[in-house]
Amino acid sequence: MEKNVETEIKLLIAKKDVKALVASPLVAKKTKKGSHKTVKLVNIYFDTRDLLLRQAGIAYRVRQNGKKYEATVKLRRTDAGGLSARQEFSVPVKNAKPDLSVFDDCGLQVDFDALLGTAQVEKLFTVRVKRELRLLQVTKETLVEMAIDQGFISAGGKKETIDEVELELKEGFLADLLAYTAKVAAEVPVFTESRSKYARGLALLDKLEPEGARPLQEINWDNDYCEEYKKQFYQYGTIIMEEQNVFADCGKLQTEADRIFLPYFERMQEALYWLQPVMDGSAGMQANLQGALRPLYKLRDTKALLKRWKSLYKLADGRLGADKVTRLLENRMEDLGDEIQVQVNRGMYSSIVFSLWAAMESAGWKAEEYLQAGQLLQVRVKDILEKIEDAMNREKEAEAEKAGAMLVGNLAPEKKGKKIQLKEPGYATVTRLGKEFHYLVTANEISKLSDLSKDSRKKLEKLGEAVRDLFAVNSLGQSVPAELLKANTVIAARQSGYLLGDLAAEQLMTRKAVNKAFTKWIKTVK
Repeated sequence: MEKNVETEIKLLIAKKDVKALVASPLVAKKTKKGSHKTVKLVNIYFDTRDLLLRQAGIAYRVRQNGKKYEATVKLRRTDAGGLSARQEFSVPVKNAKPDLSVFDDCGLQVDFDALLGTAQVEKLFTVRVKRELRLLQVTKETLVEMAIDQGFISAGGKKETIDEVELELKEGFLADLLAYTAKVAAEVPVFTESRSKYARGLALLDKLEPEGARPLQEINWDNDYCEEYKKQFYQYGTIIMEEQNVFADCGKLQTEADRIFLPYFERMQEALYWLQPVMDGSAGMQANLQGALRPLYKLRDTKALLKRWKSLYKLADGRLGADKVTRLLENRMEDLGDEIQVQVNRGMYSSIVFSLWAAMESAGWKAEEYLQAGQLLQVRVKDILEKIEDAMNREKEAEAEKAGAMLVGNLAPEKKGKKIQLKEPGYATVTRLGKEFHYLVTANEISKLSDLSKDSRKKLEKLGEAVRDLFAVNSLGQSVPAELLKANTVIAARQSGYLLGDLAAEQLMTRKAVNKAFTKWIKTVK
């Protein structure tokens, strides 16, 4: 009898990429000598007609491998983007007939008689695969079994093909398994498959109810920060990899990529910002995210720019001539969408997510034993407030030096006791500390900040709105395509100038709004 906790990653891979995978140094050079073999497996899954075992979180199968048979029970699993961990019990049996009594003496604490009553266990479906097995020594400490499965599921007169790669942790560390999977995804395009063969068989039988949208789990600020932020990483990474499966299969979603992926990549980026001083390697993880974030931001801003232009063109009521800008911006959106599609199809998102998970699992966490998530947030907010105060002092010093130089140059008399007044204190400080202000406002939205009074938090909310508007219009200005700036016709140049002038005017308005809101807020800060 075997009893263990099975930790594996299930990946989908195109048949044409299997040869490239097994021939790559990632597999060829890491395969343990004598471990490569091919077997033909027949798995028969059983349950009652009302799926009583499934309702109890149990999957039961009998596997035939040549003339040998093995019965296995797998208990309820935990999943994250193709990564699963579950407890399983296996015993050798004489044939493929269902018999749960073989597990009576194996330590499985399930009373099948009480669970099933008079209900009879019957065959649900069959899975037939040719499995290519090899053991991979991915690091000195970590041994991984790679199984390449090709076959089909037969259920209720229906069939579904199987082309999968399973990476099961045999010895060593989860971080090594995740890092290795990230390298595989960078080598050949792979996608995650969160459904087991059991779940796929139930789906063919129409016995698997759709899960629907899963509610996002927010951070529990009273728990250890390490535990809570790990949950966030797995949650958002899983959603990204599930969404990319649909995105890769459907050729009509390219220009919606920012809406689909950006919120979850940003939440992972936000988590890394708060963890920066207490988690080793967070800077490298931030850099890794940028490969996905840059084109998504460009797509989002180009769509916003197009929306603004259409509104301006409508207001002009024909006085600008034939529209030369709309098609240009639409082409830009399509190009960016295609660029993102290529990234997804090449497995870049899978590689990024797995590498982030690996870095998170292998990172050194500071003060994890006693520092709660809420306490970490408060500490980081204090750091931000100190940075803002330091930036303000630097601005005042710069203004004082400038004023002193002017007085000396003009031989003007020195005016004692006069305070230096910054002309645009809000804009200057926000420009210098844009990232810090963004996360300060975010913290104000998600938690009651103990370093700020109620009035200060209320005014910070107003400042946050002004800062967001400023960042948005600045980002739009930076996203104007070069083709628009190099317009070589009178009509195109006029329309380009109209759009850029509108952006410049709004930028001036948002700067004034930031200064006004900043002046009110800074007076409330202790």
